[in-house]
Amino acid sequence: MKLTNKALALMGLTTLVFLTASLFLVNHNSIYIIGLSVIALIAVYFGIRMLMIKRIEKLNVDMSRVLEKNGLTLRLEAENSDEIELIAKKINAVLENAKVKHQSYEQRMEKITKELKDQKLHLQQELSAKSRTEKIMIDREYLMQLGHSDTLTSLPNGIFFNEVLNKAINHSRRRNQILAVLLIDIDMFNLVIETLGSDNSDLVLKEIGKRFSNVLRKEDLLAKLDGDEFIVLLNDVNKPKFASMVAEKLLNICTQLLKVGSHEFTLTASIGISVFPYDGESLEELIENADRALFKAKQAGGNVYQFNTEEMHVEALEYIQLESALRKAIHNNELALYYQPKYRIKTGNISGVEALLRWEHPAMGIISPVKFIQLAEESGLSMQIGEWALREACERIKYWQRDGYEHISIALKLSPKQFRHPDLVKMIKKIIGSVGIDPQYIEFEITEQTVMENVELAASILDKIKATGVQLSIDHFGTGYTSISYLKQFPINSIKLDKSFIKGIPNKPNDIAITSAVIALAHNLGLEVVAEGVETAEQIQFLLNENCDIVQGYFLSHPVTAQKIINLFKKLQEEVLV
Repeated sequence: MKLTNKALALMGLTTLVFLTASLFLVNHNSIYIIGLSVIALIAVYFGIRMLMIKRIEKLNVDMSRVLEKNGLTLRLEAENSDEIELIAKKINAVLENAKVKHQSYEQRMEKITKELKDQKLHLQQELSAKSRTEKIMIDREYLMQLGHSDTLTSLPNGIFFNEVLNKAINHSRRRNQILAVLLIDIDMFNLVIETLGSDNSDLVLKEIGKRFSNVLRKEDLLAKLDGDEFIVLLNDVNKPKFASMVAEKLLNICTQLLKVGSHEFTLTASIGISVFPYDGESLEELIENADRALFKAKQAGGNVYQFNTEEMHVEALEYIQLESALRKAIHNNELALYYQPKYRIKTGNISGVEALLRWEHPAMGIISPVKFIQLAEESGLSMQIGEWALREACERIKYWQRDGYEHISIALKLSPKQFRHPDLVKMIKKIIGSVGIDPQYIEFEITEQTVMENVELAASILDKIKATGVQLSIDHFGTGYTSISYLKQFPINSIKLDKSFIKGIPNKPNDIAITSAVIALAHNLGLEVVAEGVETAEQIQFLLNENCDIVQGYFLSHPVTAQKIINLFKKLQEEVLV
């Protein structure tokens, strides 16, 4: 290795001393020469060592200063050309390289920081703009709400009502549907204001608005007009008389006791009704005619509703009167079951009967089912009537079985509302259990249209009904709703061919083909086929040839009373159908 100049000088001096001493002592004992040499060498070693340590310590101090100050600009001293100075130069080169890279890093970081600041500023500007936009939208919605709602009751106002009515008119026109407008005015409301003051009278209007809202369906619209007037839009009205039913409910809810402070009182209202398209096909015509009808209601003394046309008003009154009479009929034993026998076509034996509801009014006589069956469904009486009919049928079966007619079943129709009623299965179990008959002698007929409205739901309901032990049949089968494949999902025992197909036999080839195909397919599924509406011997013969199971119709028997059915049992069991 290379040595410093000071180290070389020291070594040279030591060597010279050593040589001189060697010549001087050449004649002395050799032990002294060896000892002196060793001492000289030790002195040289320690001299060189001290010099090298001092240089290394200085290098260490310089490096510590660089690290402490993070001084990439500081440099180590490199004056000589020995190994230590070479190390210092290499360290300086490393520091220089680090300085260049650090500067480059700082430049990149400065650029990135600037870009991030720019992006942050841009985002802040966007968020500020979005916030302003949202605020503007909220303000617009609020202003729209203010423009479309009544500030007192929070109900829609006349402006909003007119917009909705115009759309409803166009919708009803396209779909050939009926809608009704009900204009409501609180009778003698000026007396309420005089008695209670304006603040309390406002509370009364708010309460009346809540009551009216509770009476209406979700698809209907109630709006508050000026003063003490309200207006109602009834969408998708099946018949004009439906509007009269709603009007009755509104009048009744209005007459319930009101409490404001220490005051207790009742109110009445008058309602004018106009119906699209009979009373007009525009917004202006409907509201004008509803107002005209309201005027008639006011002239009649209030607490009434009035249609714009007299004929419609008379029809609505008859409807209300008939509904009231039907409610009384349930409790006055005016309802009766008539029975139409069903025959096994191959044997001529009666397999059962279908129970058909009849209403025997003390003043009006026998009222056609066409008039009151739909009324019962619309007025919510169908479940009560169905419960009465099932109990009557169970009692009749029990009575027949005591007389020896042990295998006669009774079929009852389930209306759509009865079928979907949550308490239906509970009611069936309760009545059959309380009367104490075998449930297999009760059969429920559900129309094809009813089960096809929601196949999955219908299958679930049918399963629950079937679990009670009764028989199930699809009524009016073949009217175009049910696919044969769906029958596999239903736990039914039979299907009843719609009488429209039987009527075409034997003159209409299509009816013949459909009837034959349905009978064959039903049998493949293990179902019995009942043909209803049989009116001729030719139809009986055709159905016999096609292996139909059961027939029913006027050709065999009209529906008869419970007293007459016993005689029919005896008579028809002795006859041959073909």
